Amino acid sequence: MTAQTPGRWQVLLAARADAPLVAGLPPAVRAAVRAGKELEPDRIVIAGADDFFLKKWAPQLRTAGVPTLGDKIGAGALDKRLPLLALDPESFPDENGLLAFAAGVTGDGDARQMLADRPVAALRWSPSAFGAGTLPPEDVLATALTAPAAEISLGSFLDARGLAAARSADILYARLAKDNDGYIAKFDRCLSIAITRLLLPFPVTPNHVTTAGLVFGLLGAWCLAAPSARTQFYGAIVLWFCCLLDGCDGEIARLKLLTSPLGAYYDVWADHFAHLMTFIALPIGVARLHPGHDWTIAGTLLVTGFLSCAFSVWYLVLRIPEDQRNPLALTVERIASRDYVYLILALTAIGRLDWFIWTAALGSHLFNAFLWTESGRVVEPA
Repeated sequence: MTAQTPGRWQVLLAARADAPLVAGLPPAVRAAVRAGKELEPDRIVIAGADDFFLKKWAPQLRTAGVPTLGDKIGAGALDKRLPLLALDPESFPDENGLLAFAAGVTGDGDARQMLADRPVAALRWSPSAFGAGTLPPEDVLATALTAPAAEISLGSFLDARGLAAARSADILYARLAKDNDGYIAKFDRCLSIAITRLLLPFPVTPNHVTTAGLVFGLLGAWCLAAPSARTQFYGAIVLWFCCLLDGCDGEIARLKLLTSPLGAYYDVWADHFAHLMTFIALPIGVARLHPGHDWTIAGTLLVTGFLSCAFSVWYLVLRIPEDQRNPLALTVERIASRDYVYLILALTAIGRLDWFIWTAALGSHLFNAFLWTESGRVVEPA
């Protein structure tokens, strides 16, 4: 494969009706998207994929960036001249798995890779010898995989057969944690993944979850502004659930292969808007609970502190490529995370939300000053 011009080969895999979903997707879809992104083949043919299958998983298959065909057009789906990469229908390549497999192929000899007791990938330089262009794609796939070839073991593949599918899904779930998760957000991640696992079987998109999180965030803010300590406590609980959903949308996007710049942009601004409404609601709620005090100055400092910190964290950290950030940037991201929700939850439980106002109002401005003072240490690599 290394002797070929990029794009001058074809990928063949299969969709089986009895194949279990792995973290919400069929193995064939995961393999097709991985092949399209890592190899940029001329085409991807999914044997056994009817119009319903291709339409259902079209959002994911489009991200492969190359034509993805079912076997409706029969033998003509395959080109008898293009080198053929056959992939096992009961497994899927891990990240960079196909790149590693391709890098291990030398010369013009056929090669294949094994996973336990079966081949999971096979490269055939002369696909016509296996029936490409004349036989149905499913028959070509079976022959191409099982025929002898030099064995290599470089790319990583995950098993999707039987009970192994659940173990492979657990591997994908374990990778959802982020280095920039806040200190308490690591606990949130366990809960958000549990919610994500419940949502995966349903046709839920990341934008659906982002919108739900925005609604819950605004509802929580409205409750925090109420002149009732009990309602404020309920609002804190709703806000906490909003934060859990804030993790779910990204998890679903990564697991269902539905990440997009537009979706990420929507997620960021929905979060910012919900948090802004929360910081506006907090002094309103405290003022209504304590009408004998003037909370105008504290409330103004709280809101301006939030806005200045949000801008500073974005400008000094988030917009900078990760490889140009100092380890201090990771600490900054954790401090600026949504862990403050737990403090609000605790203070509303004891009816002392007023303690949060001045502390956060002054603390946010001090944190913002620290960011600009230490900005060089934040963005410069260690």
